[in-house]
Amino acid sequence: MGKTFDIEKINETIVNMIHDHILICNMGGQIIFANNAIRLYLGFDELELKQKTFLDIISDNYKSKGKSYIENISEDPSNVDEFLFKGKNDTVRLHIRFFEKNNLIYIYGNEKYVEYERIRKKLDNEITNAMKIHKRSLPESLPHTENISFSSLYIPADKLGGDLFDAFKIDNGLLNDYFEQYVCFISDVSGHGLDSAMLSIFIKDTIRSYFRLKYAPGQLVSPKEIMHFVLEQYTKEGYPEEYLVCLFLIVIDLKTSELTYCNAGFHKCPLLVMDGKEIIELNNGAFPITTAIDTELFKYEDHSHRLSIPMTLFIMSDGLMEQRSNNEYYEERLKKLVTEIHTMKPDNIVGRIHEDFTDFLRHEKISDDITLVVAKLL
Repeated sequence: MGKTFDIEKINETIVNMIHDHILICNMGGQIIFANNAIRLYLGFDELELKQKTFLDIISDNYKSKGKSYIENISEDPSNVDEFLFKGKNDTVRLHIRFFEKNNLIYIYGNEKYVEYERIRKKLDNEITNAMKIHKRSLPESLPHTENISFSSLYIPADKLGGDLFDAFKIDNGLLNDYFEQYVCFISDVSGHGLDSAMLSIFIKDTIRSYFRLKYAPGQLVSPKEIMHFVLEQYTKEGYPEEYLVCLFLIVIDLKTSELTYCNAGFHKCPLLVMDGKEIIELNNGAFPITTAIDTELFKYEDHSHRLSIPMTLFIMSDGLMEQRSNNEYYEERLKKLVTEIHTMKPDNIVGRIHEDFTDFLRHEKISDDITLVVAKLL
């Protein structure tokens, strides 16, 4: 014959193993059970607690609130509320809930959970502030002149993205009439959380710093020199080895009719549509920026193309091309679409790609940040 088990004893053993603080009282508030966690917290043994009511073990200025909870008890758990308990040796603080079942009052709480909630709220606030900072780091507008126009699409995979982009005209001061140069870049930091977003902001600020500290109006602008400057500053900061920063940087010089780029780690290459038909992949690349590799191994180079009108440039992070849906990547669909829409205005091109990408996704969640910048000679 099988052995019989005392289910009540089993349940009591389980309750005494957990970290929640549990009191069970009758409808008059008399304590009939207290688990190990709350006995240790208050310093009473089981017999001592069973001789008390709930109101006996809370501080005097909390008795009115405690009495109200008992009188208005229901089967729906109350909100978490704070009480001061009169422990055997000291006053202690607990955050607890109340509910009634089978004519018994259940009182329970978990200070670890309360601390977790406090930390979670703190992190939520920090992430919200970081989102605001990251959003302010995105360009409010991109250059649009009679000669060239830019447009962009940005969709973060999470609340905070690891991508950042910008496009701006180089300020040549008094020589502005003799030069018309534009810088455009996309940075893609591994991951898409708080750390990745802050690293992206560092990359943008460093590129801007180059033009404040290193650039003299009218001088030749070399993407590889900017890239090495970013690498130098990144290395000085000593960022952890596990981070990888992919950065594609391009300079468009309308006076010399030349496009020059430098690619650090982008394996999904920008597309350049020339003469209305030829599609060129800007596929010359080097290592991403990282502290995991000796700086002597970084050999960034400039690569150039002559400009011609019409010309449309598509720069994107790998999240766009590598997005999957129904076991297919978006890359081939995008390349086909580019051949059909490259004659449109940049804003219309971006709108068309966004619409097609949304149709491709259907209900799939994006797996990485989506960043696209389109530049077009007018």
